[in-house]
Amino acid sequence: MRLYPIALLAALFFLCSTPVAAQFRTAMKTANKQYDINAYNLAVQSYLAALERRPDDPEALGKIADSYRHLNMMEDAARYYSQAVRQRDINKQHFLEFGHVLRALGRYDEAKQWYDTYARDVNQMVGQQYSQSCDFAKQQITATSGFTVVPELLNTPSSDFGPGIVGNDQVVFNSARTDLTAPGTFSGAAGNSLLVATIGQDRFLAIPYLLRNGYTVDGGNPGPVSYSPDGTMVIFTRNNFVDGTRQIPSSGMQLALFQANVTSSGEWNNVRPYPFNGSEYSTGFATFTPDGRGIYFASDRPDGFGGYDIYVSYLVGNSWSTPENLGPVVNSPGNEITPFFDGANLFFSSDWHHGLGGFDVFRSQPENGRWTQIFHMGAAVNSPRDDYSYNFDDTRNLGYVVSNRTGGSGNEDIYRVTRSADNITLVIKNAADGSPVANAVVDFVECGEGAYQAGAEGLYTFQAMQGLNCNLVIRKDGYVSAMVPLATTGNGEQKEVIVNLTKINETYVGKVVDYATRIPLQGVKVKVTNRTTGSQSETTTDVNGDYYVAMVPYTTYDYLIANPGYQDIIFGLPVEDGRNRSVLGVIGMQPGTSSANNGGTPVTPNPVTPVTPGGGGTGTTVQPGYAVQLAALSKADLSRFGDLSNLGQVYAVQDGSRYKVRLGVFTTREQADQALRNVKGRGYNDAFIVTEAGSTTAGGNTPGPVTNPTNPVSNTGAYMVQLAAYSKPEYFDRTKAETMGTITSRQKNNLTVMLVSNIATLADARSIRQRARTAGWNGAFVVQDQNGQLIKVE
Repeated sequence: MRLYPIALLAALFFLCSTPVAAQFRTAMKTANKQYDINAYNLAVQSYLAALERRPDDPEALGKIADSYRHLNMMEDAARYYSQAVRQRDINKQHFLEFGHVLRALGRYDEAKQWYDTYARDVNQMVGQQYSQSCDFAKQQITATSGFTVVPELLNTPSSDFGPGIVGNDQVVFNSARTDLTAPGTFSGAAGNSLLVATIGQDRFLAIPYLLRNGYTVDGGNPGPVSYSPDGTMVIFTRNNFVDGTRQIPSSGMQLALFQANVTSSGEWNNVRPYPFNGSEYSTGFATFTPDGRGIYFASDRPDGFGGYDIYVSYLVGNSWSTPENLGPVVNSPGNEITPFFDGANLFFSSDWHHGLGGFDVFRSQPENGRWTQIFHMGAAVNSPRDDYSYNFDDTRNLGYVVSNRTGGSGNEDIYRVTRSADNITLVIKNAADGSPVANAVVDFVECGEGAYQAGAEGLYTFQAMQGLNCNLVIRKDGYVSAMVPLATTGNGEQKEVIVNLTKINETYVGKVVDYATRIPLQGVKVKVTNRTTGSQSETTTDVNGDYYVAMVPYTTYDYLIANPGYQDIIFGLPVEDGRNRSVLGVIGMQPGTSSANNGGTPVTPNPVTPVTPGGGGTGTTVQPGYAVQLAALSKADLSRFGDLSNLGQVYAVQDGSRYKVRLGVFTTREQADQALRNVKGRGYNDAFIVTEAGSTTAGGNTPGPVTNPTNPVSNTGAYMVQLAAYSKPEYFDRTKAETMGTITSRQKNNLTVMLVSNIATLADARSIRQRARTAGWNGAFVVQDQNGQLIKVE
């Protein structure tokens, strides 16, 4: 009978606890359903109700923490994960998720500990990857990246995402804000709409308005979008994003691609699905290539390297090619999304490659058609949270990235991106008189950009971003193109660069050599002053010792020629009627200290007999070395060898009644061997190398100082057409090519470049280019010679 009170108490406890257990099970059932359909905001409330009944339940703790993680509420997530991982029956996947949350909070040392625990207990490869990423983040988080990132003023408390530049001054983006929905379309369900904003003069986006495209997507929301460069086609993602939930694969995002034609009024018609969508996987985040003939996109289709991978597909006729996976350098066991290809670099976001946390933006460059390396975009573009949808316009120095980093206005925000840049103004002048050259073309092709037109006053201003190291080409019909080296620090410097363009019919060429050795001197500064106008221009000698200046008839010019280690040369030069283009001749510089710059007596020029215009000298001593013998003649007439003078000095040595014509002198046998290959490439098949013991040149008619007949400043032509480059030049059909004009060649590494030279005008060059392509040289293009380099014109 003494057991009766105990049994009664047990019965009472059971009756009282049954409703609590039932309530817990009911709350967990509801919460798990909401969790499974990715309704994390609802699941949080249900898990809170369950935890009121059972505060230490490992499933409820782990899943409410994960729900907060998907809602980007990282502090709350960390609080519940810290409780969950102490429970005995915890799902060990939460170790990895807890590491992700701590990394998102910038607590890298703590995150590393949980990644290491995950590596030990669950998956070594995954755990070690993220553990090493914490070490990377600690080094990068304070490093200078060269970018400035600021939030756009149009951001709202809702989700703003998917920006893309359209045309000259507009950006199309998505927003979950409800104040701009079309009348009668708001249903109360979470969604997002396409908006348009203009880039203002302050470079911030102006007040947005609805994109009026006349189309409503079924089963989701349209966007992000990408317009083709010509604006006639759009490709867009159908998304199911929920405002407040992170736009990441584990949030249950379902994407599909569609394309449409765009009318002149901006409406979308003939909307059709991308043919490689799939019902079992997602395809989205597509952007056009700069030529409009391809798209890069992300997809979690089977047979990839991880979750979402980056693919490329090309427009062939009216259909798309089978998507090509970009391979394991870009793609990973994790997720890669939001690709953007600017023609030179691919930008994308990844949650696997070493970064700061969440999704980070990376860059990759193709080499020989393959992606071989990736680069992290730094701590300004990236943050410990999600950073994605990066796109950038180099010509504007303006781009955008989407981020849910702390300090923003809402769930996802749009940030404006600029690179540290120098402000550069080109002042383009006529080299002869200093007058402005209007509407010249400023070609950034070598820098990875297009060509643009300077103003009527000869001015062109642009921003050159940090780390730029390339050559600009300034050109205008009737002028010799000028090459301007561009190297920038990105420190915001203000630079003014004078560019002197020389008219083809006002161009004179001179040559500077060492007086004793007759070796051409490269990098010699030549300063020319017009006595009448006072205008000045400067140039330097190229690898052949040649320089080019503009002079107008019946004007006197003052020359200063200076080179370290040599005596300065100063002289005045009157130009008569302009017919004698050889008036500058070849000048020999004597070693010594600079006299003109130190107030000393200037030195007059030293002409070098073997190449003095007009020839007929009494001979000069040739230094010992190696030479290429070209011919043996009965008369020392060297004018026929003018096409070789850019390879070295052409001279004649008398041997009895014959004159041996040679090219040299070269210090080493290797130099002579290279010269011989170049000579034979120009048709002198009987040439051979001789040892020059030292002799005296014969007087006679010598080549003029215009060292390269294919150079654009020669009086025989300003343009050339490059036909092809050959590893075996004997396969070149010279007979067929000579029907188009004078054929010359250049050596480039182990290739022989064959050219049609001496073309007077760009129009003639275009005509010959077309003839060349018709004749079978399909890759023919127009070039000019700038300081020994072939510069592509078009």
